[in-house]
Amino acid sequence: MTQKTSKHVLVTGASGNLGRKLVSYLAQTDWCDRVVAIVEPGQSLAMDNIDVIQCNLGGDCMTELVEAMQGIDAVVHLAAQHPYPSATWEDAAVSLQMTLNMLDAARTAGVARFVFASSNHVMGRYKDRDEANIPGSLSPDTPPLVGTIVKSPDGNIVDATAYASVRLMGEQACAHFTQAYGTGLTAVSLRIGWCQVGENRPESISSTGLPDRGEDAEDAQVAHDTKWFRNMWLSNADFLQVVDCAITASSQPWPTPSIVVNAMSNNKGMPWNLKQTRQMIGFEPKDDAWTNC
Repeated sequence: MTQKTSKHVLVTGASGNLGRKLVSYLAQTDWCDRVVAIVEPGQSLAMDNIDVIQCNLGGDCMTELVEAMQGIDAVVHLAAQHPYPSATWEDAAVSLQMTLNMLDAARTAGVARFVFASSNHVMGRYKDRDEANIPGSLSPDTPPLVGTIVKSPDGNIVDATAYASVRLMGEQACAHFTQAYGTGLTAVSLRIGWCQVGENRPESISSTGLPDRGEDAEDAQVAHDTKWFRNMWLSNADFLQVVDCAITASSQPWPTPSIVVNAMSNNKGMPWNLKQTRQMIGFEPKDDAWTNC
């Protein structure tokens, strides 16, 4: 088990769904002495014991970021231009620039750990392949098939390729920055499953990946897609645990300074394989989409 020492942590996207949950949690842990929350210009975050900085991460912000990272032990990068599957290629380009800016600033400031919020959508095209029905078939070593095809609540088809591509590029950027510069930076890319806003109950997940829209459960495609999305459920408690582990785990057993791991709850029969997540960062998910309903 990792021996947790006092840390200072910076979180981007701190005003979003995952960001709010994370900074609130970090501010209450006994090992995190300081939380720095990055939000977009014009946004605020009314929470105690959190230092809030407004910053346009996709712009000319390097000096500002390096200054914000002074004394920071770990960065958790959650921010994106449009953090949804409907992101355009223009959104994706800005999101990639955000990630490159964050990695460059972390390297320059001497940050030890970079946690990158990747996505299940990196493997999204497996939704309609045989692997979707094979427990444990999708590990971080499985070749990516980016871009889930989903139906939006209004019935339109959404192709998540742009959103997923920038997440895959972010994983590769983490690998490059940790190996090319020799600064001691290590990285964990978390392929985050489905963690909804608020209470985040698994039974509300529908075939769109969104809260239940009152669909016909007898439709075979609807049933298939609902199972796919529910199998990648990540409970609030498991989300906080997996990020905690990613921040604090020792990199000594890792094969490289940057690793990619799946981040889902312990959903029975899911295709997502958590073996490497358990081995590399010590994540032990407690919840199951099929028993927590």
